[in-house]
Amino acid sequence: MQTSVRRQSPAPADVVTYRFNNQMMYVPPAESFDQAVTFARSAFESDLTGIDKGRISFSLNVLANGKQSSVGISKVAWSRIMSHLARYEIIDVHVQPEIKVFGPPPSYRPCGSTEGNEKERHSSSHSSSALHRLVSKCLFQRLSA
Repeated sequence: MQTSVRRQSPAPADVVTYRFNNQMMYVPPAESFDQAVTFARSAFESDLTGIDKGRISFSLNVLANGKQSSVGISKVAWSRIMSHLARYEIIDVHVQPEIKVFGPPPSYRPCGSTEGNEKERHSSSHSSSALHRLVSKCLFQRLSA
């Protein structure tokens, strides 16, 4: 009689640990990245309230080639990663820096625009030659000192 041995993967974790600013909280494993953000905000309410959800990210510490490394968890990989975590596994919560935008970028004139080009050429060559004279004068003064 021949029996076959089938390897079974461990049951998915029923509890994981979120770590943020050296504090740890047990939470149920989230089914999606967005749900993970919600759980993190709930677990660390005083620290994460008012933080834009797009700035919250997660990572795991792994041992690779004998070195411990932190590996981020992307939105698209979230459910697959969760299915392989052990009970109480630690997931680090991070807040990415806020990107500040101070206004629109400068506008540029289209290449084909000819309005005011003559006037601009004259004033830019005038200011350019004035700048050239000033630099030359300062250089001459330094050399003769």
